[in-house]
Amino acid sequence: MIAAGLGSFLRAVQDLCFPPRCLACGQRLASSRPPLFCASCAGGLRSIASPICTSCGRPFPDAAGGDHLCGPCLRGSWHFTRARALFLYTTPIAKAIHGLKYGHTTAALATFRFFFQARQAELALAIPDRIVPVPLHPHRLRQRGFNQALLLARTLFPGHPDIRPDLLERHRATPPQTRLSGEVRRRNLKGAFRVVNPGEVAGKSVLLLDDVFTTGATVDECARALRHAGAGEVQVLTMARVEES
Repeated sequence: MIAAGLGSFLRAVQDLCFPPRCLACGQRLASSRPPLFCASCAGGLRSIASPICTSCGRPFPDAAGGDHLCGPCLRGSWHFTRARALFLYTTPIAKAIHGLKYGHTTAALATFRFFFQARQAELALAIPDRIVPVPLHPHRLRQRGFNQALLLARTLFPGHPDIRPDLLERHRATPPQTRLSGEVRRRNLKGAFRVVNPGEVAGKSVLLLDDVFTTGATVDECARALRHAGAGEVQVLTMARVEES
């Protein structure tokens, strides 16, 4: 009781000295308890739920259908086993992710953990042997000062014994991918990643962590390198994914 009361008091002092604000619009909030979205921005969040593609996690518009493979997954194949995301990449979640990546708004991490813990069971991801954040090229890492994928991994899986940012490296720099098509992204990224110590992933299940699934080219190229090194299974988890038109 005393500890709980002290915690509430310290949080109230913190909120008074450092007023919490919405991660999307910046509106002042009454409390720093996650999720840090105002009512208006929270209404713009779009959770991804069944029915979805059992492979890439793409949501289907018809809520009456069950989970099944989407057309692209039927026609082709990924190097990862399955990919899952918490939200569609709408404005509120996009601004929260952008604030983390470029504004060092680390307060977003507690909100991402809040949503992940609430949805973890329905994501149906197997417990992995290794958790690997998607790496940045060393030049980009020096510019940014941190890898947001590593922060996410440590935030979402604080008790996991094997979060390994050292297993996969981005040894070739690539141009910005933001406005490129999936095919161009795949060409740019081919061979951009390599596994540093294949013996550490051989026969292991791996969970790749990243912030956004756009076309899937980045995580698939990471998965290709991991599978080539002998990984038994590669799953993908992102906070959001871009909705296909």
